[in-house]
Amino acid sequence: MASLSRLAMWVAVMIAAVAAVPIQSTTPAASGFVGGYLLVSRSSKGRTIGYDELDALTKAAATIPVTRVYVSFFSPTMVYAPGSNTLATAGLGLDTTGDFGFAKLKAYISTFQAAGVDVFLSMGGWNYNCYPSMYAQYSVGGYGDHTPNYWKITKYGGGSLSGCTEANQWCYVCEPPSENTSYDSFSIFPEPVNSASWTAAKAYITKGAAGAPTAPAWNEDIVPGSNWTDPLTGQSSPVPGSGLFVQQKRNPYEDLVYLAKDLGAAGVDIDYEEFWHADRFKIGTAPGPWTLPQTVFKYSAIVQNVMASIQANYPTCKLSTAAAAVGAWSGSWWGGNLKGVWLQAKQLYPEIIDFMTVGANAGGINVMTYDLSKNQDFHECPDPTDCPLDAQVNFYMASYASASIPANVGFEIGRPAYPDVGEDFADQLPLTTDALTAIAQKWVTAGSSTFFWEMFKPQNASCFASAELVAQTSCANVFPGNARCNGSIPDPLPVDPVGPCPPAPAPGPPAPPGPAPPAPPGPQKTCHGIPGSGVTDAWCNQNCNHNPPFCPTADCKCDPIFAQV
Repeated sequence: MASLSRLAMWVAVMIAAVAAVPIQSTTPAASGFVGGYLLVSRSSKGRTIGYDELDALTKAAATIPVTRVYVSFFSPTMVYAPGSNTLATAGLGLDTTGDFGFAKLKAYISTFQAAGVDVFLSMGGWNYNCYPSMYAQYSVGGYGDHTPNYWKITKYGGGSLSGCTEANQWCYVCEPPSENTSYDSFSIFPEPVNSASWTAAKAYITKGAAGAPTAPAWNEDIVPGSNWTDPLTGQSSPVPGSGLFVQQKRNPYEDLVYLAKDLGAAGVDIDYEEFWHADRFKIGTAPGPWTLPQTVFKYSAIVQNVMASIQANYPTCKLSTAAAAVGAWSGSWWGGNLKGVWLQAKQLYPEIIDFMTVGANAGGINVMTYDLSKNQDFHECPDPTDCPLDAQVNFYMASYASASIPANVGFEIGRPAYPDVGEDFADQLPLTTDALTAIAQKWVTAGSSTFFWEMFKPQNASCFASAELVAQTSCANVFPGNARCNGSIPDPLPVDPVGPCPPAPAPGPPAPPGPAPPAPPGPQKTCHGIPGSGVTDAWCNQNCNHNPPFCPTADCKCDPIFAQV
């Protein structure tokens, strides 16, 4: 075994809205919550449908089987001046005119909370964490060509990072072309220079790092809306996100709290997923393992800044965070994720983690125990015996318990975002109804808390757990006997038919072992991936013409077959 650096050894060792009376019959008296994320910027048939979904949910707010709604996502480079009453520069994407949805959202929040459903404003999400050029250079392409997502560089960059440019969003590493994103779709969490509260947060983090083998190194020169030249490569690239907060000398982490106060929201949520930052600023030498203390420092400073703003400006506000499944794992870090970030934050700054988990401001630590893979070619199971979804969830939730971090298990509805459905369909771990039963039985109990992504995400297949089933199951476990748990999640739009369960072995790539059964006789259908589904034409053609077919209508559309006469 190679000798560990001092740093690696250290890490291993340390390892007011409208008043109303709540409806008593459906407002849980016990502690805990069942939370659902709501992506209000979603579009359908060329228009944003967030209002439709909010209308449907608030009309049924007294009976929906959730007790918390996360309105998502606000940009980490947002600007909101107290009392301005506009979402124009908040990055939410709910509306594009007038006050950009502020008044309507405030009314929705009031209705929700009068019916016993808390509303949190969530900042971040994947796109608002992704720096395309840095993610391509240091995460997707930073560990050789045999890594889970290198296929993007092969497909869009001709097999070389030099082929990943602004024109192709750096090989579409953040989102595939089917998502129709632009560079404005992305952002990073900034380090807001010229902010007194950010300066205070940095000082707090630096003081807490005293005695550690390395000190915080801040990167305030990486400014959204401008170009940054990477000293390691000499290459310059645009930093995603808006620079308006710099021009107006505002701090987005303060403005999120100001906005929550003016909207009457119960809390705020930080969804931090900057993989690129961990991989760019890692410490160690190839081939690893490495350490990621600078990302621990940055995340902790962001949360400390939000905490201070809550204490100064909105003392009743709660704070939650989304956390990586591997976030409390103490093993060696080989790059590509945020392994151990929450563990190390707990060790260095326990009061920050405690603020979110105990006391009046505790909103919870929500662990994203999904988008997991069983591809052992890339060592993606935590160990060879823990590859099924429920086994991996058990492993990761146990790591948070071992770190003395109270945490809430998370579920994803439908087909996972990772691994890519067109490249590694066979290693996806979707939440089946059986997996839901197994996970909920162990981790969702009376008085506990849980959450799911996302309230209107398609179920995709009949054996996958729907959002409504996840909510009802969770609610019944957290609040036994409560009438709310029998409620439904009303969908304002026609629901796509749910397809059959994927055949085993799956017909999608990689190909199942042995020859596939012959296709049914007759002409083959010509099929196309539906924009936004992340599914390719080739995948649809292969699977829709497979015997038996697997052709989810939410993902594929096939041209009609006309018989010859």
